[in-house]
Amino acid sequence: MENESNNQSNENNNTTDVVAQRRRALAEALRNNEGVVVTPSGEVEFKEEADSEGLASISVPDGKLAFKEA
Repeated sequence: MENESNNQSNENNNTTDVVAQRRRALAEALRNNEGVVVTPSGEVEFKEEADSEGLASISVPDGKLAFKEA
């Protein structure tokens, strides 16, 4: 039982790490004026990913989702 609990905890940590890494990458892309779009479901995606998956999207105006430090 303890082993099963540890495995679930490790899986949750890995998922959390992946999500956090994705958010950092998207924020960095926004700061660098790279292609980031919002899909109809409200998810923020890299433009290339949305295009390759055939998703309709809108472009995010500069400065709307991430603040670029001077």
